[in-house]
Amino acid sequence: MMRHGDNPKLAPAAEAALLESLRAEREIKAHEKMQAEAQRLAVTLAALDLRELPAKAKDLSADKKFGELSGHAAMAITLNTILRRVPHKTDGDDKKPKKPAGKPKAGGGAKVTKVVDVPPCTAAEARKVIRANKVSLAAACDGPAAQLALLRAAQAWLLSANGAVALPGAAKVIEVLYDLDLASEGVLHEFWALVGASAQRDATSLLAAKEARSPRPAPSPAVWGESLARPARTLFGGVSQPRQLCGEKPHLTSGLNQALAEAEVEEAAAAKAAKAAESQHAEAMAKRRDAEWYAQQARCGGNPSKEDEIAEKAANAAMKKAVDLHGAAQNITAARDKTLVAKKAELEASKRAHAELQGRVDHALPFVTHARPFFDWLAASDDDDDDDDPGEHASEASPETTTNE
Repeated sequence: MMRHGDNPKLAPAAEAALLESLRAEREIKAHEKMQAEAQRLAVTLAALDLRELPAKAKDLSADKKFGELSGHAAMAITLNTILRRVPHKTDGDDKKPKKPAGKPKAGGGAKVTKVVDVPPCTAAEARKVIRANKVSLAAACDGPAAQLALLRAAQAWLLSANGAVALPGAAKVIEVLYDLDLASEGVLHEFWALVGASAQRDATSLLAAKEARSPRPAPSPAVWGESLARPARTLFGGVSQPRQLCGEKPHLTSGLNQALAEAEVEEAAAAKAAKAAESQHAEAMAKRRDAEWYAQQARCGGNPSKEDEIAEKAANAAMKKAVDLHGAAQNITAARDKTLVAKKAELEASKRAHAELQGRVDHALPFVTHARPFFDWLAASDDDDDDDDPGEHASEASPETTTNE
């Protein structure tokens, strides 16, 4: 909200940064919406023959609601449908189905198929079903863009309710995509760079202004990721702990950004002004009642004396003044209440924006934590190749030893 003395024009650099942040925010929301819709559509394809899946996914992704993300949507539908084909044995599978008693009724009408989502699978089960459907996934991964879409779909699935059980084995799931040549090293580095850039952008937004409720200095956004100008494979090399990549929780919970702090101050000031206006209105109302009563008592009858006429005129003038003051107090109270409503709306909007950003960081952090061992191993193997010394990093961590299925 503009305030007195604010310059409505931004500097060219600030304007470019604002436009870039808005574009990134729009892309993030579009991808989140697309992934959620793809996961929903995958539930409805439970009975589809997997040989028909590529064509069906292409047809569904051609819907205008996906727009420019139709290619990503086709890959997300394909992967989520395959990951829901993990066999789950229930208690009733060993029992023979009972025959219905009596004869079937004629003219019963068409049967309604009930769509039921499968329970979440483990990382081992996900790896197994991906290996079993390597051909279908390889046919869809026809280039770097499709491979990147596959990795983003895998990330979205691991962070969804259906992939929550497999999330601790995120490194294993990414590893099997790499082993099956469904994602090249270059695409994996690009994907990890996108993850880091998103984390760094959200961290910078959260910690851009000074903390409003804590005297401690805010941590530098540098701890959220290295400079994006560095190679992608060394993007997270300077961070010792995964949780440091997405900031320290005490700092995030103890401080609010400047916009939220200003909104709270303005809302408190508006509430105080509204309370004062209400008190003045009540006082003006009491004075008006007293003036009206006095004017009624001061009314003259027949043959009034000069003193009575003077007293009546004074009472009427006082009553008129009290009525005017009361009307002004009513207008002031209405204006203060309107301002208070606007400030409360601004405060709620700031709180929602802050909570949404905080929730996004908290939502993405587990994937970074559990997937990082694989990318650390990948970066170490690249360093090993660069040094032409295969045995130098033989003892370094790999997904096979750092992440449990």
